[in-house]
Amino acid sequence: MFVLRIDLRANRIVRDELEDVLSAGRHFIARTLNDECDPGIDPLSPDNPLIFTCGPFAGWPVSSAGRLSVGGKSPLTGGIKESNAGGELANALAGLDCRAVILYGALAEPGILVVNAVDDVRILPAGEYWGLDTEACAARLRADFGSDYAMAVIGPAGEMRLPAAAICVSDARGQPFRFAARGGLAAVMGSKRLKAVLVRRQKRALPANPAFLPAVRELHKAIEQNPRVETLRKYGTASTVMLTQSWGGLPTRNFRQGTFEQAEQISGEAVYRLITTRGGEGTPTEACMRVCMIQCSNIFPDAEGRRLVGKLEYETLAMCGSNLGIGEPDTIARINQRCNELGLDTIEMGTTLGVAAEAGLMEFGDGERALELLEEIARRTPLGRLLGQGCAVLGRVLGVERVPAVKGQGVPAYDPRAIKGTGVTFATSPMGADHTAGLTVFARVDHHAAEGQVELSRQAQIDRAAFDALGLCAFLMGSTAGRPELLLNILRAGYGVELGPGWLEELGRQVIEMERAFNLRAGITPAADRLPAFFEQEPLPPHGETFDIPPEALRDIWPA
Repeated sequence: MFVLRIDLRANRIVRDELEDVLSAGRHFIARTLNDECDPGIDPLSPDNPLIFTCGPFAGWPVSSAGRLSVGGKSPLTGGIKESNAGGELANALAGLDCRAVILYGALAEPGILVVNAVDDVRILPAGEYWGLDTEACAARLRADFGSDYAMAVIGPAGEMRLPAAAICVSDARGQPFRFAARGGLAAVMGSKRLKAVLVRRQKRALPANPAFLPAVRELHKAIEQNPRVETLRKYGTASTVMLTQSWGGLPTRNFRQGTFEQAEQISGEAVYRLITTRGGEGTPTEACMRVCMIQCSNIFPDAEGRRLVGKLEYETLAMCGSNLGIGEPDTIARINQRCNELGLDTIEMGTTLGVAAEAGLMEFGDGERALELLEEIARRTPLGRLLGQGCAVLGRVLGVERVPAVKGQGVPAYDPRAIKGTGVTFATSPMGADHTAGLTVFARVDHHAAEGQVELSRQAQIDRAAFDALGLCAFLMGSTAGRPELLLNILRAGYGVELGPGWLEELGRQVIEMERAFNLRAGITPAADRLPAFFEQEPLPPHGETFDIPPEALRDIWPA
């Protein structure tokens, strides 16, 4: 495997060989930023490296194992950030025998990066692509370059270097519907004046070891036997709506309540009924990458059966739905689609619009006004640019005290007073408030009880860091729980490596240790490992819970 180091300023490309099998994904990002990035730099300066990296399984016929990791210093948190996405870009990198692309500096004029092979890399003018919405840009690129490329593109929000911007990654159909959304790394891409990254797809050769395919089949058997897979395949991530509602942890009206009176209308079952009844282009079951047995995504159609949005998932249903007091799936889907076109993180925009409602810029429940505010971003007005800074900045500028953010990043769709283990993750993860860093809602525990939540979060964070390092979808965790040999056997057959007991946990711990070291050097101390005060002080209806994990327990979650 090779690493491509590209200096955009000098148009200089260096190819390095990478021998460490497990130096991939989130692990590769943490190691590279610690070694090569000044933690004190402005995240939007040319000196902030932008990293695209795949895991060791990418490109092989292993289900759900081709997630892409994007990394850099976050414009939202000011610390290290790894944001991952499904789609085909990671598999395309692996097909070219490339583990990572690291971008240094910035272009003098807007451009696109085209990787045909590790020895054939071109930087071309962005020309007419600059300024286009994400779907229009992807369509133009497919028309100009053909369908043999996987791509990552930014929308107008990324071009404006807005910290709420998301990088859009092409899926199995070639559509830019997968998102490396958290942390504002699209703003970093925009600061480099890079509109798109295209990677030519080629088939990765299979290992010659005869044990390889049997090892893959054993993993696939475990996936097929996991009962949660059937639920995800039918209802997708929207199936989480009623689970979170049952615990009283569904964010409602800027985290003022934990249940939403219209929750059933935006539930996985309701979304499934709408999709199947309307037919047309809609489907409740969609794979984000070509080799995926789970297929938890969807295409949500309008009343006439035309695609309204490429995927409607739990985080958006909650943050742009219940959190804004909106209970109409079609309205949420329209908000979702406009965010997609502009290249915005729907979680960050959900929290931001909630803060906007607190400031009187909209009323809770007014979806049309929410769409009007998104158009402010599209028109690049001062208000739009302010909204695109994210909820923490908007709250400071408008004098709103009730701002659900940790380390500058909006809190995702699990109220930490009711789902306390996830609240610990929001407070203590090096990633800032990020459900992908260690979600606990599916654990069979009393989520209202404070006891044991720190330990639960710690383990969830370690497990997720390891999976992110390997480029594995989190939905494989239930199939491999207690059976790391399912993954080790594939690595052994594919690379000839031998790893000792506890290798998976050690990998996750290494990642978090490196991330915490970077953040500490960037000035983010353990004192920042706290939730906003209102989560600790305000009882959450309907159960009256507060986030009552002692601050000293949060400080002690990781060894000094």
